[in-house]
Amino acid sequence: MSDLPKPKYKWRQTWPDHRKHFTGFDGERKFAHIHWYHMGWWNWFMCWNWAKNASRWKRPNGQADSARAAALEVEACYEAVLRCEWPGMVPEDLQCMLDHEEWMPTRP
Repeated sequence: MSDLPKPKYKWRQTWPDHRKHFTGFDGERKFAHIHWYHMGWWNWFMCWNWAKNASRWKRPNGQADSARAAALEVEACYEAVLRCEWPGMVPEDLQCMLDHEEWMPTRP
């Protein structure tokens, strides 16, 4: 068992035929994906980042050595966004995301 802490949010396999692709949920909000990359690492990216000016942010993605490490890294990114502390963010970005959240419905 890994010495890393357990992820805080719920993670589900994204598609039945893709065993190494997972989606992270905060309640009903889909906020991230992690997946195995064939070159030997796990990619992570936050998908709850559709602010009006998100292009000026530090990119909300990265790589990790394990699925758990990737989940923890993207959860830290997501929580920094919720605190409006992700590099490049301004308060209007978070408010825009919250105001328009219904644009991005989740699928079961």
